[in-house]
Amino acid sequence: MTTKLDYYDILGILVPGILLMCWIPVCFPGTICLVEFPSLPNGFDVLALTALAVFVGHVVQACASMAEPILYWTWCGRPSDRALRDGLGSRYFPPETARRIREKLEPAVGPEATASSMFLFAMHRAEGASQGRVSRFNSLYAYHRGLFVLLVVATLMLLGSIFWGCAASWGGLTRLVVFGSMALLCLLAWHRTKQRAFYYVREVLLAAESRIDEAKTTTTSVRKEGS
Repeated sequence: MTTKLDYYDILGILVPGILLMCWIPVCFPGTICLVEFPSLPNGFDVLALTALAVFVGHVVQACASMAEPILYWTWCGRPSDRALRDGLGSRYFPPETARRIREKLEPAVGPEATASSMFLFAMHRAEGASQGRVSRFNSLYAYHRGLFVLLVVATLMLLGSIFWGCAASWGGLTRLVVFGSMALLCLLAWHRTKQRAFYYVREVLLAAESRIDEAKTTTTSVRKEGS
């Protein structure tokens, strides 16, 4: 089965789906008693649970996609727009690099084009470049974005469990430690998702620049041969 799935399907879909399915009975053990599983042939129950994990994972990713505007707001703007406008800081994408690439994109897109239009053009130019690095960076960003949303949902479920689930029987210190740990994990996942978004944007723009430079070199060579 895994030969039919790429690593994005495994990491971005199955992992959040399985983790959320395991977390629900941890917070609300009574949910197991609400569902009666029919007697299934050997091995079929594994396939059924895998299919359910895939479905839940897709729901998590859909929620993560809907949450992107909120993430962009916490990151002080869409990373692709920030990268082409001011850069992403010296660690990820310095301003001088942003200026250099923007000057190469403007002749193709137009000087009046917005940063979003330039980045869409760069995505098209970067397609197939860097031996699939752009696709891998995008997949890793989506994976971490899904993990962040998963942790937020898990934290909210834990909060609900304190009032209506098994966590209601925990001691005050236990609740504080577990809830604080979940909050720290959310913060860590938020930061890592931000990093992955920056890396993806950087990879797209650098790959697009490489393709533009290659096209210019090829054109120059053809003109020299023609003359």
